[in-house]
Amino acid sequence: MKIKVKTQEFAQVRIKKGYSQRGLAREINRAVSYISQLESGNRNPSPQVAKEICDALDAQFEDIFFIESVHKREQKPA
Repeated sequence: MKIKVKTQEFAQVRIKKGYSQRGLAREINRAVSYISQLESGNRNPSPQVAKEICDALDAQFEDIFFIESVHKREQKPA
C-alpha cells in the first residue's frame, strides 16, 4: 500500500492553516522541495511524515491523504 496525497486538499489545508510551503517544511524539518513534490503529487510520504504533516496542520489523515492498494499482477503460466 502507498500513502498518496490529495494534492488540492493538501494545498488548501496548508494555506488555510497559514503555512507557506517553506513554513510547513520548517515545522516538520523537511526540505521545501519535498513539500512541493508532495503537493504536486510527485512524491508519496512515509507514514511518519504523513503523521507529522497531519499534526502540524491539525488535520485528519483522510482530509489530505488516501491509501492506494498495490497488488502484484498474477502471472499466468506459459
